[in-house]
Amino acid sequence: MLPVRLPPSLSAASKPQPAGWRGRAVRTGLHAARRPWLALGVCLGLIGPAWGAEAPTAEPPELLCALRLAGQTALLRAPFQPDPYAGQTVDFPDRFRVKTVAWGEGGEGWQATVTLIDTETEDGPTVLQQVSWSQPLAMAGARLQAGERWRPALSGWQRVYSPHLGRELDWGCAVVGAGQTPPGAAEADATIEAVPPALRPAPRPVAQAAGVAPAGPTVRIAWLGDVMLADGPGRVIRQGRDPFAHVASRLAEADLRIANLECVIARGGKALAKPWTFRAHPRALPVLQRHVDLVSLANNHSGDYGVAAFAEMLDRLDRAGLAYVGGGHNLREAHRVRIVERKGLKIALLAANEMFPRRFEAGDTTPGIAWAEDAQLLHDVRTARAQADIVIPYLHWGTEGDEQAHERQRALARRLIEAGADAVVGTHPHLVQDTEVYQGKPIAYSLGNAVFDGFSSPLNNTGALLWLEVNRQGVTAWHMETLKIDPLGVPRPVTAAAVAR
Repeated sequence: MLPVRLPPSLSAASKPQPAGWRGRAVRTGLHAARRPWLALGVCLGLIGPAWGAEAPTAEPPELLCALRLAGQTALLRAPFQPDPYAGQTVDFPDRFRVKTVAWGEGGEGWQATVTLIDTETEDGPTVLQQVSWSQPLAMAGARLQAGERWRPALSGWQRVYSPHLGRELDWGCAVVGAGQTPPGAAEADATIEAVPPALRPAPRPVAQAAGVAPAGPTVRIAWLGDVMLADGPGRVIRQGRDPFAHVASRLAEADLRIANLECVIARGGKALAKPWTFRAHPRALPVLQRHVDLVSLANNHSGDYGVAAFAEMLDRLDRAGLAYVGGGHNLREAHRVRIVERKGLKIALLAANEMFPRRFEAGDTTPGIAWAEDAQLLHDVRTARAQADIVIPYLHWGTEGDEQAHERQRALARRLIEAGADAVVGTHPHLVQDTEVYQGKPIAYSLGNAVFDGFSSPLNNTGALLWLEVNRQGVTAWHMETLKIDPLGVPRPVTAAAVAR
């Protein structure tokens, strides 16, 4: 499912102000992080004219709201004014509308309301969420401490989901002085703050006994990107051939092989109303099992044929003995950390998806996938850190077709590493995205397609096989090998000699 793209600018209607009123017109626009430290997703905060102390202003304050959709941010600025009907409105693409009303007579009389609307439901525009604040709405703030980011202190970060659109909008508001933009507001990001130092894992002790290698044995992990075994690859399997045949010898060199299974393997279920739905015949399962040791189910296609088909796939995977992560018979099971042991090394794997539709998420008692809720992900990483030697999250995220990771991906990946992850691996954009090293730990934002057909662009038909070498000290080496994918979705290595990174 394609993520929503925001246009280069957003327009907002502004009603005439009462005579003599010196309020400012609404201003909106997109902003991207321009400095490396701001790329961590510096949040919008509640601050006064003196950046920390309440003080009178020559002009009335303003309600400043940050709105984030598909990894991009817009600012909506609305001056407080006496007229409770002089609200401001901004329309996002794909049906989201945000209305703000900021009014009052001053002092402790300020009031504000934010309303979020789906504009195109069958019954017409439908209110998804409305939040109001009444007096006092004093401006206040504090100086930034090291590692802190400003937040929308009036509302905190909110998330509103449109079930008809299948999209989620992050938003948050603060009261600021007229014309003021707090530090970091232009790069606001709803991603949860970095892990405080007190919660960061302690350094792992290194054995110093004579004749004992502190690092222990090295385990080689091979990661494939998106694997879809219906359509073209499914026809290859039906003909008795193996879509993994050309990469089988490379995968055989790994101690642990992992892939994102971007389809449901089942006979039952009914295709949901989506642009693309993928269901593979169960005959694909033995083929997959020959080449892969563990699959992630946390993606936007595992639930394409409904809950019953997803539950059927879980049962088939369990009977086949093929390990999976990022999905389960209920919410807790979907978020379960999977620990795989190789050569005495405990490797913890977890997976989560943030590409819609969110209805694929597991419920308290219903099967489904793990959703990428920041607080839960950080909790899962810390839990895994206490149980294993190596911790690696596998995430389904990013904007389809973008060669560069967006700021949400970067912010979340870095927070996961701060929480204790040794590496972060991603999929979904259907092409290979950029990589980076943060605190000495690799981040591969998207491995692209591995076994997947239906694309005409060379970028979509180029994937990556990621190799990680790990021991008790973490990731000691890593590199990516290029895969070329033919029209049937069958990958071939470009060269056996990989380029080290």
